[in-house]
Amino acid sequence: MEPKTHEELILEINKLNEKIKNLENIIENKELIINQLQRYVFGSKSESIKREENIVKGEQCSIFGMPEEEKMQEEIKKETEEITVYRKKNNKKRTSGIKKCMLKNVEYETYIENVEDAKCPECKADMKKIGEEFVRQEIEFIPAKMKIKNYIRNVYKCEKCGTEGSEKDTPTIVKSHVPNAIITHSFASPSLATEVIYQKFYMGVPLYRQEKVWDDRGLILPRSMSANWCIKISEYYLSNIYKLMIKKLTESSKLLHIDETILQCNHEANRKATSKSYMWVMVSGKIEKEKGVIFHYSSSRSEEVPKKLLKNYNGIIVTDGYDGYNNIQNVIHAECWAHCRRYFYESVPLDSQRKMIETSDGYKGVQLIDELFKIEKQIEELPPEEKLKEREEKTKPVLKNFYDWVNLTSQKIITNTKLQKALTYATNQRQYLEEFMKDGRIPLTNSRAERAIRPFAVHRKNWLFADTEEGARAYAVYYSLIESAKINNLNIYKYLNYLLKELPQLEGEQTEKDLEKYLPWSKELPEEILNYQGTYEDLKLNN
Repeated sequence: MEPKTHEELILEINKLNEKIKNLENIIENKELIINQLQRYVFGSKSESIKREENIVKGEQCSIFGMPEEEKMQEEIKKETEEITVYRKKNNKKRTSGIKKCMLKNVEYETYIENVEDAKCPECKADMKKIGEEFVRQEIEFIPAKMKIKNYIRNVYKCEKCGTEGSEKDTPTIVKSHVPNAIITHSFASPSLATEVIYQKFYMGVPLYRQEKVWDDRGLILPRSMSANWCIKISEYYLSNIYKLMIKKLTESSKLLHIDETILQCNHEANRKATSKSYMWVMVSGKIEKEKGVIFHYSSSRSEEVPKKLLKNYNGIIVTDGYDGYNNIQNVIHAECWAHCRRYFYESVPLDSQRKMIETSDGYKGVQLIDELFKIEKQIEELPPEEKLKEREEKTKPVLKNFYDWVNLTSQKIITNTKLQKALTYATNQRQYLEEFMKDGRIPLTNSRAERAIRPFAVHRKNWLFADTEEGARAYAVYYSLIESAKINNLNIYKYLNYLLKELPQLEGEQTEKDLEKYLPWSKELPEEILNYQGTYEDLKLNN
């Protein structure tokens, strides 16, 4: 074999160097994927970074990408410092009224302990009561119980009708009124059905687990039966409320948040069980008077789905970067900056200590976007007109700096594929990302829709799929009612029970006017349904 010439060796070295460079680029991008997976499995989901001012103070910041949640966390932290609940080691003064507020909806019962044979232990003389001493307060839990309720009605016969000489030849029979059954030829009651629906769609307890719980309570309730109840109740009574909610929100709302998530439906016509179906969600804006959440099931993610949902809508929609929203007529389309920020966040490489490399371009992109959120947080309580003026003065220069940086960085040779994706996204979606600069009502993020769809996504891990299309549509109805009740501060259980008691008793075909009083934002709902305490975190914030 002849020795290679100098030129051949140089050429081979160049090829090897190019191959090494390509392999290094592959390794860099694989490491980014590994970092993303490690964050997802082991790391924080907040996507937070440390800013310069907080690094100096030694503090850690939370994400600016979700300003409403950040505000809530700050308020909770503040309240936690003021309210020391059941921590004996902490000597700080407890805020007065917190315990009373926690227990105000619980029934009270006083237990007085008397001394048997009240005799003096020293001289055995009689003793008289001179006062009382409060010892403690505790809550007794009474487990749920069931009873069979037999409905019997009296039958009355007129003693005159049908007799000789009466004006009527046949007897007159009158029966006393009995409430209509929620499901004919079934032992389901409004309270029993409410418990099944509440556990399934609000608490996320699958029907097969509920079957075991009911068995422990002494009732054999197969999951197939309870599933059938959920579907029939949705079709018979709640679907009309659901359709009216869609109509009212698309007619009255000036701004809607929209998102979608995956749902597997096992039995759909001409589709495999493993096919992806979708649950869409629409949420009214924060400033709307009528606040509601609409879930909509579809086997497709086609743009025809939002087009059909929004065919009568002429307002603003806030979405993520899905192109299916771009061709909807007669709407103003704004996109979420938190999604844009997430692309840059995922492109930030980590050093050997698993810390974000602050000199990277991805980190710079995150910092620039955080400046937008920082300004937005300062002006979030202003009216839309004043907010728009502040954006023109403060946000516009920051937005220009960001896109100047995007254009400059895009001209570089970039081997980081995630950074390429982030820059491309920011460039291609610029028209929709900058829409908030034209209207003070438009928020920077689509977090409102993401928060509404989160319970559905969490519960999906428990029940995994919908078995039939009817079941999937029932999911949409129940989650719409529950999430709408939630943002209107209703007691979820009492609201569902109220609907299941009242709707079966309506006779004939109901008009919109008949059904309006049952909507989650109706002012005609009973007072006890509006008396909602919420979670312990809500209690701390509202006290």
